Amino acid sequence: MDWQTRGESVNIQETPAAHNAPITAAEVACLWTTFEQYTLWYCLFRHFERTVRDPATRDIISDVIPLIQYRVQFAADVFQREGIPIPMGFTDKDVNLDAPQLYSDGFVLHMVQALTQVNSTMNVLNLSMAARPDIRDFYSEIVRQIIDVNTRVSDLMLAKGVLPRSPYLSVALEIERIHQPSFFAGFLGEKRPLVTAEVAHIYLNALRNEVGKALLLGFRQVSRRREVQDYFQKGIQLADNLIGELLELTRDEHVRVSLLHDENITASTEAPFSDRMMMYLTTVLNSIGIGMLGVSMGVSLRSDLVAIYAKYMGQIGDYAKEGLKLMMANDWMEEPPQILDRDKLAAYKH
Repeated sequence: MDWQTRGESVNIQETPAAHNAPITAAEVACLWTTFEQYTLWYCLFRHFERTVRDPATRDIISDVIPLIQYRVQFAADVFQREGIPIPMGFTDKDVNLDAPQLYSDGFVLHMVQALTQVNSTMNVLNLSMAARPDIRDFYSEIVRQIIDVNTRVSDLMLAKGVLPRSPYLSVALEIERIHQPSFFAGFLGEKRPLVTAEVAHIYLNALRNEVGKALLLGFRQVSRRREVQDYFQKGIQLADNLIGELLELTRDEHVRVSLLHDENITASTEAPFSDRMMMYLTTVLNSIGIGMLGVSMGVSLRSDLVAIYAKYMGQIGDYAKEGLKLMMANDWMEEPPQILDRDKLAAYKH
C-alpha cells in the first residue's frame, strides 16, 4: 500500500481535539516510530494471512490487519496536517505475497504473541509521552486493542496446548527478611536459590531469544545477500549463547523450563520479505532485547545473574551497531525527524 495517499483503504475515525496545541518532539518521535514499525507489521501480517492454514489463526491475523492500517494512516494524517514529511516506511515492494509459507502455523502464533507483547510495552510508553488529546486517545485505543488481541491469541494457544508458561515452582511457606550480604552472592561460596522474580525473568528472556533465534533462522534461509546471511547467523549464535547460559542456571536449581512447542521452519528458500525489512525487524528485536535485559538486571539480586545480563546487553549492543552499519552501507536506513540546525541556518548568511 502507498501510505503517501490518504484514507483510501481505511475508514479513519476523527478524534476531536480539545485545542490546537502544536505537536511536541516526543509526539513526533512516537508517531514516526509507529509509522515505521506498523508498516513493517502490515507487510508481515499480510504474508501470514496468505500462508497460515489454521482458520482460527488466520481469523485473528485478518482482524488485526485493519487495525494496523488505521494506526499507519493516523500517523500519516497527523504528519500531513503538521507539515512534517511522511516517512517511507515499508510498502508492497518489501513483501512478496506469492512466496510460500516460511514459518509453521504454530510458530506464527508464537510470533504474533511476542509482537503483541512488544507493541503493548511500546504503546504504553507512547501514551505516557503524549500530551495532545487526539494523540493520547489514539495510543489509549491502541493499548485497548492490543489487550483484546493478546487475549484472543493466548486463548487460542491455550486451546491448542502451545501457550508458553513460566516454570512451576515450590515456594517457601515462611516469610523471612534479608540480613546477610551473601544473599547477593553468585560467584564465590554458597549460592542461595533463585527467587521467583529472577526465575520469571530468566524464562522471559530465554523465551524471547528462542523466538528471535527461530525468526533469524528463517531470515538466513531466504536472504540472497551473503553479508546479511552472515549477520543473521551471528544473531542466531548470540541468542543461542544467552539461552544456554540462562537455562544452565535453572538446571542447577532443578527448575524445569519449557520454551517453544513449535518453531518449525519450512524448506522454502523464496524470500517473503525484503532484506531491508528483515534487517529492520532485527534492529527492533535488538532494541527490545537490550531493554528487557536492563529491566531484568534491575530486579535480579544474585551477582552471577546480573553479570550475565550486563554481558549480553553489551554484546547485543555491539551486534545492533553492526547491523545499523550494514543497513547504512546498503542505503536501507531512514533518518528520523530532527530539530532544525540553527548553526547551519545561520551559516547561510556568510
